[in-house]
Parts: sequence; structure tokens; C-alpha cells
Amino acid sequence: MNFIKTNINQKDKKQVYRMTKGDSEKVQNLEKGRSLPVDLYAVYTEEKARNKQDGTIETYTDTVLTFTSGNLKVGTISQTFIKSFLEIVDIMGDEDFAIIITGGRTKSGREFVNCELDCDA
Repeated sequence: MNFIKTNINQKDKKQVYRMTKGDSEKVQNLEKGRSLPVDLYAVYTEEKARNKQDGTIETYTDTVLTFTSGNLKVGTISQTFIKSFLEIVDIMGDEDFAIIITGGRTKSGREFVNCELDCDA
């Protein structure tokens, strides 16, 4: 595991575990339009393995985002969501912020999830 960007204390093993290994709500299951104040966040890479149809094992790397909002922990591997989230983090710096869950449907009919800064929070 390699942290890309985070505001957690990486020396706090329980906090690292909570953000990287514990269960989380999938961001795509959250109600669109919902505002969530962001407390802790972690963007990290994680190596995984999967069995291919020919019996070989393929190793790949996922980029994962988890964040907490109160007692709720949310996670996603959506690159669209992660990119927007990191843009918000860069703009806000050390200031507190909240995000609004957004999303929609692509031209091909696939659903996607995204976020934007809640400027009213």
C-alpha cells in the first residue's frame, strides 16, 4: 500500500487500518445531492491479484479513496470521483470542507458518480 494523499496520521496504525481495511459504504450507493462534511481521507494504491481464465494470476493496482464523514466511512475506486475529490482537496488545503455527491448517466447509458465542493457548507 502506498499513500498518494491523506490527512490521516500514518503512524497511527488503528487509523491506517480503519481507512484502508475496514468496511465502507460504496460512494455509488449514496443519494445524489447529499452533502457530506469530510473529516479524514486517504487516497492510496493497493496491489491485488485475480485469476485469469487461462489459470494464470494477474497482478494489478487499484487507486482507492476512502473518507469519513462523522461515523460514516465511504470508499470508491471511481477515477472520476477521485480526480474531482483531489481537485477539491488541492483548492481547500487545510480548510474544512464538504462535498456534494453528484453523478449521472453517460451517453452510452452507464451510470457514474462524481462530487463537487459544497460551497454553502
